[in-house]
Amino acid sequence: MVAITQGSTIWAIVWFTLGLYAYQLSFTFYTPLLNDIAAPNRRGLISGLGIGANYLGQIAGLFLVMPFANGQFALFNMSARAETLLPAIIVFFVLTLPMLIWFKEGTRSRSNLTLRDESKQLWAKTRELFVYPGVAIFLLAYFFFNDAILTAANNFPIFLEQVWGVSDNVKTYVLLGILITSALGGVISGWLADRFGHRRTLFFILAGWIIILPLVGLLTNFTLFVIATTLMGLWFGANWTVSRSVMSYLVPPGGHNLAFSYFGLAERASSLLGPLVWGFIVSNFIHLGAIRYRYATLAVTVFIIFGLVALAKVRDDKATPAIVRP
Repeated sequence: MVAITQGSTIWAIVWFTLGLYAYQLSFTFYTPLLNDIAAPNRRGLISGLGIGANYLGQIAGLFLVMPFANGQFALFNMSARAETLLPAIIVFFVLTLPMLIWFKEGTRSRSNLTLRDESKQLWAKTRELFVYPGVAIFLLAYFFFNDAILTAANNFPIFLEQVWGVSDNVKTYVLLGILITSALGGVISGWLADRFGHRRTLFFILAGWIIILPLVGLLTNFTLFVIATTLMGLWFGANWTVSRSVMSYLVPPGGHNLAFSYFGLAERASSLLGPLVWGFIVSNFIHLGAIRYRYATLAVTVFIIFGLVALAKVRDDKATPAIVRP
């Protein structure tokens, strides 16, 4: 924040990159906690409650920084968007304290292995993980469908601006509606996954995305567009809730930390291909005007279809568990 207020672009980029890296790295340790705090028959619901809490936090954040974004308050006499950063950082820090102070993990066994031994074990456990039924194919499916969904989510504000020409205030209210339904979608989908099966629920979610994403891209009436995107929020929350719970049941006992590390890696890797396709379309078809953003939305939907095909090969949690012989 100091770098931004002093106009140091390089240092602002450096500190922002380090902060973003630490934030993303935290999910490697945070996500596997699902197995520590939830019984197998309730992991969908608990995952959904976590996703719901995430979106409620984003809603609270929007209300918190809106006065700064509107220029009603200013701390550094900078642009309105820059003024929103420090309040968000302070609240983020304060709200992490309860987890850091009061959450206690169970006792973990310790070993005195060398770095070489650890590397060998990591390689051996990785091989065991990827030959376990369903793990590798699900990570591939997750790579594809998450690629499309992340691309759509990250470019949504640009889509609003370029296709509909709306102001930042309108963007905020549209996003608020999506966040509310995303929180609901997370909780509802988690409950449904526990009841009807996690893989089956995720299959339904992806089938819905194949309909919703092109619909959002092609609608020409703004009122209908807002309604569709608000309903789309249900699928946003559902996607990340049930993806985590599917990964949770697929992984062999004792392998969740490593598995969710690769799960996070697949999520980060999936942030590459979709944006490349999106960027290629919007950069090379400028002569089409704003409609090129609609075509980009249709293009990334193909990745969800690939993910759905791969998911069809994943072991169903309602079926008889597979027996893996040593």
